[in-house]
Amino acid sequence: MEDLTVQLEQVAPTLWETLGLVSTPDQSTRRQSSGDNRRDKSLVFTTICALVSVLRSQKANNFQMVVGLFLLGSGASKREISVLAHAGLSISYALIIDHVKKLSTEGLVTIQEVFRTLMVQIVWDNLNIAFRIAEQRMGSKNHFDSGTTATMIPVFDPATGKHAAHGTLPLETNLSRERTLPVLDWTADDILPSPQEAEQISQTCLWQLKRIALEHIPGVTDVLRESLGECPTVHQIPLHKTEQYPLPAMKLDESSLDGTIEVYETILRNIGVNDEALRKHGIVFDDGDLLTDSLKEKFESARRNSTTPIAGFRASCRRFGLFHAEMAGCRLTINEHWGSPNSVWPGSLWWEHNKLLHRKPVKAGWGNKKATDWKPAHELLQISIAGHIMDGFRLYCPDNELEKWASKATVAQFNEVADSVMQKLFSTKAIVKLHSQDKYDTVLENNILYNRDTLFYIDFVHALKQGDISRVVNILRIWTLMMRSPKTMPRYADAMFETLVRIKHFPDKQRELYLANWLVNLSGRPFGFKPVDLLQEHQNMWAKTVYNAKSANKNWNWLAMITVCIYSLREAMRTVQTSFRIPAYGEKHKSPEIKAEVAIITAALKDNNI
Repeated sequence: MEDLTVQLEQVAPTLWETLGLVSTPDQSTRRQSSGDNRRDKSLVFTTICALVSVLRSQKANNFQMVVGLFLLGSGASKREISVLAHAGLSISYALIIDHVKKLSTEGLVTIQEVFRTLMVQIVWDNLNIAFRIAEQRMGSKNHFDSGTTATMIPVFDPATGKHAAHGTLPLETNLSRERTLPVLDWTADDILPSPQEAEQISQTCLWQLKRIALEHIPGVTDVLRESLGECPTVHQIPLHKTEQYPLPAMKLDESSLDGTIEVYETILRNIGVNDEALRKHGIVFDDGDLLTDSLKEKFESARRNSTTPIAGFRASCRRFGLFHAEMAGCRLTINEHWGSPNSVWPGSLWWEHNKLLHRKPVKAGWGNKKATDWKPAHELLQISIAGHIMDGFRLYCPDNELEKWASKATVAQFNEVADSVMQKLFSTKAIVKLHSQDKYDTVLENNILYNRDTLFYIDFVHALKQGDISRVVNILRIWTLMMRSPKTMPRYADAMFETLVRIKHFPDKQRELYLANWLVNLSGRPFGFKPVDLLQEHQNMWAKTVYNAKSANKNWNWLAMITVCIYSLREAMRTVQTSFRIPAYGEKHKSPEIKAEVAIITAALKDNNI
């Protein structure tokens, strides 16, 4: 598509010149304000030439084929595709499906070749789909299926800046399992942040506080904004572009031990792996959510005496997903600081969410059986912490009016106030000082704890996007202790505890590859990193909402075929969008402003002397 215009102009100069002559604009009918909004003549000429070519030879349909894949990838229906096919702009629906089948077959061959030549990691997740049958019969009724999708990803080696070589980590690198229950040899140094790591957390949280303040304090000068600089990094994953290879969807429920074993064996069978091939490949990093990780741990325990690579789970090196850790950290903060519903006392997240912002009530707090919805909770923390930071700067700036001070403050003055706000309202040190007093303010104590915990979460989210894996691990150390209480999240505490201890005892190369591939970057751009389990969640979204067939064609055979082609279809979409200058999904979206909400919270904190 990128070169088609140039090629057509070269091979058909007379036709191209003729099209140029007959399309000369009529000046009497032209709009004076059209300007640069006119159609690109070369794109129209290319389309006309493609229509003429396919009339002359049905095999000259490269243009129509790419447009057809674009339509299928965009979720167009069969009827819409048929209309455009008859108009000559696309190939027929049946031919599109034929191409998709070929893409799926070629994709599996490519996947098998990648496994034979590179070190890879695998992530899988459950895919739940409701099948609604309009006209039900004995063999065709409404039902709900639980399946599994998976993706294979080549491992990135930060030492070379390239893919890790096949056989980089032999099976013997994995420590053999000797007991049914995981017995870990650990010390407090394996879990607690070291003085250096504690200082790193303080510095990055201070930077987050300054960033939020500069975004929301009115009247801040450009000089102050430019003085912020980049967030201090601890150990940044080198910038690279991650490749991914989706595997066929499986009608297998992974939520049981037997299901996990069947999923694991099916994945290896799809890749074309036997015991000998797995032995040559070496360790495979396995990613998933907390349920997947716990089931794999039980599988690992049950097969600990088996010596064969597949049956004994010898190649697996487990990793729980950081996106699910992010959601757990958000719920930890929300539940701990939610407060008592309908309380007359101000100063809790319930008070801010329900009474100040008048939002739709959500279930939160440790007493609820159902987990708090992550998206509204995440947004509430983003809005709330901005109001708390604004109020902190109001208290410690040397002027009665924050906006007036911000418009005149120097960089040194701004940093001095930020340090005061951090030390007195956002740190554990402030709590220790408060406890040393004979009489202290409980509301103030609760809000200082909330400020500190929310900054931890904000820094964790930022570190994920930036790809600073050591900052991520630093926050995990804190959350391991905070989630330890029986009323909170002991299962996540166990997973984080086990992961931190295992990382400490890994050989150097295994630790390096483990950490460098805990996040992926599909774009290769700065701040383009995301957790591996989030990548799989995105694939599930595309498979369920965009690429899933309709009506009677909605079945697992279709899903198994289309999931292998998901990103090939997305590439076709991006090719057409680029050629016709169509903005990609998400590029023009902008989140609504939160200034009004932040101002309400800031004013309430001031009025109630929180």
